[in-house]
Amino acid sequence: YTGSGVLASALAMNKLKAKMIFQAAGIPTPDYLVLESRWLPDLTAVDSQIKSKFGYPAIVKPVCQGSSVGLSLVKSSDGLHRALEIGFQYDNNLLIEKFIPGREITVAILGDQILPLAECVPESGFYDYEHKYTDGKTLYYCPADLAKQIGELGLKAFKALNCAGFARIDFRLTEEGKAYCLEVNTLPGMTEHSLVPKAARAAGIEFPELVEKICRLALDDFKYRAEIKQEIK
Repeated sequence: YTGSGVLASALAMNKLKAKMIFQAAGIPTPDYLVLESRWLPDLTAVDSQIKSKFGYPAIVKPVCQGSSVGLSLVKSSDGLHRALEIGFQYDNNLLIEKFIPGREITVAILGDQILPLAECVPESGFYDYEHKYTDGKTLYYCPADLAKQIGELGLKAFKALNCAGFARIDFRLTEEGKAYCLEVNTLPGMTEHSLVPKAARAAGIEFPELVEKICRLALDDFKYRAEIKQEIK
């Protein structure tokens, strides 16, 4: 198969483990709390933790889920109970993150190449499942006029999780220009709405060539591993 191996894909899917690795690698990521559903949360205690650690608004999302499924933006204490109910429908563990106001930025990686950065501008200001997959709900700018350091942070996150082939790394960028890594997608979308094909096109790589490059990267990796095994024998 193409792209990252089992370990990198599992780490990227588990947002908690990925954040721990980002922190160890010196990659900025939003502050967070973790809740486990087998311990029925005391809503008042959770609310107090959020307020003492980073305050509202906050993001509530399943630890292991994709495409913003089960994710809620909680603007005040009043919305916390419903957000937890939604999140626990999809995972036994929830991540509560500090909401980072600013721009939604994605970094696409192809091999060791940083593709042109993209910015997502949802009409509501919040890039959720509906805005990701509904025509006309989000404007995309690629290439986006952004500092190259964000791309380098994306490549650093890619390498920190030991990813391979291709991936998409999502960031929030504050008005002050600080980028926070949200997550790494080791199997990013490849539809007409998807950002990796948009970034590749901005780099002069059309879709058929992109698919071929991804396949060749996987083949090169397979050959390299086969050579290593032969040397060990």
